[in-house]
Amino acid sequence: MSVDDTDATPGIPSVDLEPSQFDEMVDTELDDPAEILAEVDFDTELGIEMAEDAKRVSRGELTGDEYWEKFDEAAAAEFGEAYRETPNPAIDRTEQTISTETADSLGCSVGSMCDVASQLDGDVESDDDRSRWGMVIDLQKCIGCDSCTVACKAENRTPPGVSYNVVMEEEHGEFPNVTRTNLPRPCMQCENPPCVQVCPVSATYKMDNGVVNIDYDRCIGCRYCMIACPYGARYFDFGENYDEEVEEAGEVTSPEYLVDRGDREAGASPVGNVRKCSFCMHRLERGEEPACVETCVGDARNMGDLNDTESEAAELAESNRAFQLKEGEGTDPNVYYLK
Repeated sequence: MSVDDTDATPGIPSVDLEPSQFDEMVDTELDDPAEILAEVDFDTELGIEMAEDAKRVSRGELTGDEYWEKFDEAAAAEFGEAYRETPNPAIDRTEQTISTETADSLGCSVGSMCDVASQLDGDVESDDDRSRWGMVIDLQKCIGCDSCTVACKAENRTPPGVSYNVVMEEEHGEFPNVTRTNLPRPCMQCENPPCVQVCPVSATYKMDNGVVNIDYDRCIGCRYCMIACPYGARYFDFGENYDEEVEEAGEVTSPEYLVDRGDREAGASPVGNVRKCSFCMHRLERGEEPACVETCVGDARNMGDLNDTESEAAELAESNRAFQLKEGEGTDPNVYYLK
């Protein structure tokens, strides 16, 4: 069957919702920005304003240069040296950094976001043939079993309150004629990520391979990126463990970003940092699929190189069943859905 075939998967009811209705499912799950920042030691009003304008940069309503011209003074006063020593992200520029001319008038280094990325992940690819990782999720195949959620938690050793992969559910109709829509939601790995734009210390950055990563050693836990994300795909690590459920759970090391951080303890990353799905970068580096893809019992997830036009993921992403969540936000996610 062609990937452009609009017929439903045999034996499975079609997903009749419009993309805007899936967007509403995401919005329903979003937490209040003021509540997210309530216990943070940094300025709540500044965070909300920076997050909203970061979304405007993604939508093309504001340039990256204009963004940091507006917030430079406030960010320097609020974050001090942590801000001054890092580049100003500008997601609307190829190098993800504001122009040198603008940087000369600001309190923050112009730097290079590629330099930031290379500090943690080694050499950054610069050729035009680089891979761009993407995921395609077939909503007609998702049965809402939550195996992706469980596999992700087990693989990444995420603590209570941190789930990189969640499955949103919504029921339609009246009994006995009731249907249910399942919407799996990992990080969207956006091409124009507002979470990168808003970060005052360049702890969040986008790799050339399409994956948005977090440098826990840079992250100061301000949580501004959490409220800038239109998908609610970021979580704060409060340092909790599953010790009551699993003996010595806090002593198991998370494999994220190929960094061995040892036992979980207060004051040591990733405790006190913002965390999110990274497409299981540590597995991709080994030539393996992300845990959620490997475990999906309905075979609803497909992982591949979106720059390779002959890959199945790229073909599915171009099919007439494909759509992205919140296309109006201008984020251009590397996660596609098939309706």
